[in-house]
Amino acid sequence: MHRRETLKLVAASMLATPLINSGRYGFAADSTPQRVHLSKNGSGRASAYAEAVKTITIGSKTHVTWLDSVDKSFLVRIRTLDRKLGKWSVTTTIGKAHDNHGGPSLTVDSKGYLHVVYFPHHHPFRYRRSLEPNDATRWSPEINIGQKLTYPTLVCGQDDTLYLTGRRSYDGKPWSIEFWKKPVGGDWQPRGVLVRSAAPGYSHFQEAMCWGPDHKRLHLSCRIHEMGGSIETVGYLRSDDGGQSWQRLDGTTVALPATAKTIDTIASGGRVSGKHSHKCGSIAVSPQNIPHILYSSTGEMFIASPQGKNGWRHRPLAKIVDRLWPNFRVGPSAQITFNAAGHLFVTACITNDNRYDVIRLMSKDEGESFDGHLVSEGIDRKRQWWPNLERPTGFNQLSGTPGILFTAGIKGVGNSDILSNDVYWSNK
Repeated sequence: MHRRETLKLVAASMLATPLINSGRYGFAADSTPQRVHLSKNGSGRASAYAEAVKTITIGSKTHVTWLDSVDKSFLVRIRTLDRKLGKWSVTTTIGKAHDNHGGPSLTVDSKGYLHVVYFPHHHPFRYRRSLEPNDATRWSPEINIGQKLTYPTLVCGQDDTLYLTGRRSYDGKPWSIEFWKKPVGGDWQPRGVLVRSAAPGYSHFQEAMCWGPDHKRLHLSCRIHEMGGSIETVGYLRSDDGGQSWQRLDGTTVALPATAKTIDTIASGGRVSGKHSHKCGSIAVSPQNIPHILYSSTGEMFIASPQGKNGWRHRPLAKIVDRLWPNFRVGPSAQITFNAAGHLFVTACITNDNRYDVIRLMSKDEGESFDGHLVSEGIDRKRQWWPNLERPTGFNQLSGTPGILFTAGIKGVGNSDILSNDVYWSNK
């Protein structure tokens, strides 16, 4: 056998082996890139929301979860890709959701058990754990968490403690972000309020969490939409003690609950006041332990990263989108992540007057330049949207191209519409 052929065989065998690094589950080599049609019963927000991770890769398996709508019910579904065989499992139903806001948030612990939170729209969260490591077919009984909660964000700590945030709504009181913890073998414990709006009435936060590369520093981004949208603040906090205390970028401790006035402010605006509307996507931390926050302002999308210890650098992406896809505008921000090689990935929607499409941007120089890929190319629907990017939330790592889950179809006219949207996942 020639030396070149021998080296190819050795490399192939190394890539086919699941990596385990410092006790963390690694990421097996990508199987043949593909786009798969997971479901034809997707709800109006089958792959929403940006803050919740819905794809987890453990060794040679990738688990993908979404929200279907069938027979007057909203069902949390999951399927698994066996990367070695290149085959997908049948669909498993994890549980029911209240309406199209009740989609799942997924993480994995050091032993490979999957954890999922789902169900509410102003109700208790529901939590389940897989009965076997790296297996999505059987789950523990449901456990209820809290009350009047929506939009779960779930991550797993270094000691397998689970951390959970959600929006808490009230009648006659300011809405807030609640923080919860679950130690191994213990119950879910309320750990207080992280962020609170300034006045009673509808508020929205879009909070997302991410670990630093040492799995010790917890980073959080959010968008505080309050007072009828007259104030919208994109902000940042970090914690080095498992959420007991939180600091700004410069290390200053923030008294809890944080507000739009005390959080580390990245951007601000407001629709009612005539300023630009702001939305927040997710947060990612580079291998150099630098947080990157994806957010959008009317007509633009930015990556914000620290500029020294004080202040933030804002890198616009609209011109990059226009260069890659002329006549399309960049839509609201979605997600951002880094793989183990330090490559930066962004997914979002682009739109013109007749169509929405899902894109992936990739940068090898931490966002200084980008290549792009049209993930939803060739799909015969007007709206391909709600992209959801695979990201590390616990003991899953990314070494290749992260998968993207997205919905193709319509929103519907209400939160309880039973729709037949298409749900796709792609790592092409």
